[in-house]
Amino acid sequence: MKKDSQKKKNEFEKDMEDLQDWLDNQYNPGHYVGTGRVPRPIGRLTKYPLLLIIFGLLYFAPVIIVLVSSKFTCSSLISSIIPVLISIGFIIGGIQKYSRMRNRKKSEK
Repeated sequence: MKKDSQKKKNEFEKDMEDLQDWLDNQYNPGHYVGTGRVPRPIGRLTKYPLLLIIFGLLYFAPVIIVLVSSKFTCSSLISSIIPVLISIGFIIGGIQKYSRMRNRKKSEK
């Protein structure tokens, strides 16, 4: 039991070190930061579709606040397009991943 928890802890610490190295050197030309793949902690986010949906809603919240505020202008609408698209992507991805996980669990039964 302790061996599994220690293995997971070591794996988590390695993930965090890899992520920190990537963050520190992602724009440093010539520094090897990995294979060019998405860092594992970020890639593992898709295992938790509820987090994707929550991040999407949190990313969408400031847009709603700006659009509802009395300072609504055309420029604020235009500047909100990219955050809206990103949040929609997170939400749709989370819903799709959740439905796939749910279907997989049903087929296993």
